This record gives sequence, structure tokens and C-alpha cells, in this order.
Amino acid sequence: MDYKQIEFNIRPTTEVAQDVLSAMLGEVGFDTFEPIDSGLRAYIPAADFSENTVRECLADFFMPDTKVTYSVDDVEGKDWNEEWERNSFDPVLEREFGIRLQPHGAFGSGSHETTYQLVEYLSQQHFSGQKVLDMGCGTGVLGICMALHGATQVVSIDIDPLSVENTKENFALNSLSNYTAIQGDASAIEGTFDTIVVNIHRNIIIRDLPIYKKHLRQGGTLVTSGFFLSDSPHVIAAAEEEELRLATQLSKNEWTVLVFSS
Repeated sequence: MDYKQIEFNIRPTTEVAQDVLSAMLGEVGFDTFEPIDSGLRAYIPAADFSENTVRECLADFFMPDTKVTYSVDDVEGKDWNEEWERNSFDPVLEREFGIRLQPHGAFGSGSHETTYQLVEYLSQQHFSGQKVLDMGCGTGVLGICMALHGATQVVSIDIDPLSVENTKENFALNSLSNYTAIQGDASAIEGTFDTIVVNIHRNIIIRDLPIYKKHLRQGGTLVTSGFFLSDSPHVIAAAEEEELRLATQLSKNEWTVLVFSS
């Protein structure tokens, strides 16, 4: 398969900026990322590449005082997912929480603060008898974590079909079958849930909060992450408009987790 390699020049270059840009690009089809001294290299199948989409991502890039430019190159016939797995994947979640993953470059390997914080938090909760939703599931890790801690029914949703397939593979790796994996956005949600976990871009969370509230049972829990601690007031204000009450807030290296009760 032929790929497009996009090299992003980030000034100033920081790990946080690289992480934010990787997460945003992952939502629009990029499947492999390589931090470099000048910023980030990102790879996407040539058939899926849209320069307008890249421009829209950069227009939404919300870090003040950070400038991003880019260049595009063609890359022929290399399995970038295999390369990433061989050189970059650290199975931290298996070592520390017993969750087995084969991420294929999908977001949710545990290397990012948001995923690690969420797994750490969810591992301390009890989901016995619960129906739960992992929205923007990536590797499926958060749904797997809730299943391992008692959830009886897990629904995992992602806009990326490769993430949906990876989620199925990872549930099987953990000998779990009590799940449904669906390709789609928040409009694909059906029914009500005891717990909804959303690890997506801040703007998408705020936009879709009314949908999450609609599908959250009375007394249920909404767990959100994927944004900076400094973005918390915006998410909290939007949640309060939906009559969701902030119950818990966690943070790690400027990234945060907000837990709301309905």
C-alpha cells in the first residue's frame, strides 16, 4: 500500500504538542506517527489523504504560541503499522494492568497520558452488571478495562473502521466476548448506559454532550478525557448546561480526566 508522509514542523517542539497533533490526526485517518526533533512525521494511506482535512486539523489546533507548518511526500509500499509495532509499542498496560493489546498504531496503546490515566481510574472502579460505552474506542482498551472489572455488556464505537477491527482483535486477545464494536460517530449510539467513557478531542466532546446525556441513565457516570487541564472550564461549563455534575477530576502532565454524574 502506498502512503503519504506528512512532516509537521512544530515551533516550539514539545512532547505535548506532538501528542495533541497525533491525537487530532488519528481522528481523521492517520495511522502511524513518528516524533522527530523538528516536530512529527505522520503517515496515512495515499487513497485516504486530503490536504483540506490536514488544513482543517491545523486550523483547530488549539495550543497558543505554537506554530505548525507541513510538507507532503509519497512513500511506497511499506507496512508502517508493522514498523510502529516493532519499534515504538511499549506494552505498559499489560505490565501494569494485565490488559493485552496489539494496537497496530491505533490510539490507545497506553503511552499517552489520557489513556494511562483513564485505565488507572477505571481499574479502581466496579462495573458489575453494568452496560458501558467506550466512545472513540481506538484499540478498545477502555472497554476491555471495564469488562475486566465487571461490565456485562460493552459497546465500543469509533469512526475509523481499522479501529473497530483492532478493537475486536484486542477483545479476543483478552478472552472477552461480551462486546459490540460499531463504526460510526455519536449518532450511532443506541440505548442507555450506566457508564460512558469518551476520550476524544475537546470540541467533539462539547458538541456531542447532549447525545451522551440522552443515552446516560439517571444516576449514571460520564468519564471524559483527551484535552488539557486548561480546557477543563469549557468542558465543565458545557456539561453543567446538560445538568451533569462534576464528581472527580484527575490530571497528569497537563492532561486531565473529568468524571461527571447525571
